[in-house]
Amino acid sequence: PSFGPRGKGGGGGSSSDDAATAASSTASAAAAAAGSSSSSRRNSSRANKRQRGSDKEDTQSPFRVFGLMLKVVKLSNIQSLLVVLFTWKFAFSSESVMLLKLQETTFSKESITYLRTVISPVEMVVPLILSKYTVSSRPLDLAMWGYLPRVVLGLLACAFVAYAPSKDEVTWKFTLLVLLYMGVQSTLATAMFTSQMAFFARVSDPAIGGSYMTLLNTFANLGFLWTTTVSTRLVDIFTYKSSGSGEGKEEDVTVDGYYVTATVCAAVGVVWYFIMRNRLDGLQKFPL
Repeated sequence: PSFGPRGKGGGGGSSSDDAATAASSTASAAAAAAGSSSSSRRNSSRANKRQRGSDKEDTQSPFRVFGLMLKVVKLSNIQSLLVVLFTWKFAFSSESVMLLKLQETTFSKESITYLRTVISPVEMVVPLILSKYTVSSRPLDLAMWGYLPRVVLGLLACAFVAYAPSKDEVTWKFTLLVLLYMGVQSTLATAMFTSQMAFFARVSDPAIGGSYMTLLNTFANLGFLWTTTVSTRLVDIFTYKSSGSGEGKEEDVTVDGYYVTATVCAAVGVVWYFIMRNRLDGLQKFPL
């Protein structure tokens, strides 16, 4: 009888040890599983990083980027944009000739340089003021708002050239008027440039953003260069001179090609605006 209680006590101790051993085994198995899962996640993360790095290197390869640029140029919307970039500055191409005409009759080269220096802060302040209008989904609207006023300003420049005094008769009043004209012209030109760059930034593919922006800027610069070159050449073509009276006399200018060129540029600009504004509207609606 004295062994009964001890027997029961001994049986109870053995059951507790078995339960503890089972719990320990379960915990070990759970820890091993957790370790294996963590290791798998680390390996997967490393693999993903290697894959992203490989994709990035492949995207940044010069040959890869060149091939992507060729594909970009073949897109119909991009081709439509390139037509805009190649043509929309022709209306303003006579602006540079205006200062050359004033340099011939009224201002010295140094005076023109001083006037440009005074206007230069405008080019720094205007983008800051207009930035809130270019962060929208329609940044080119800003350029179109200022397009026709800039065309009219090109015609107004003809009046400055026509009534420009000689270098000996320059007044402060005329100088301030020219300075005001240059300020307004610089404001409109900077607004168009800011609008253009905001649009480029919005449509550029992030994977090749730098190359995409460079491509669009290259075509925009080409559009400026060829229109300015043609405009300067047209001034010579439309200028007619008659023989001077007397031997050794300079030829008299009967028709100044600048006025004809400025008028042609303005007319082309008005026609361009009404033809192309719907195309620009479409470019802002659909992805490039």
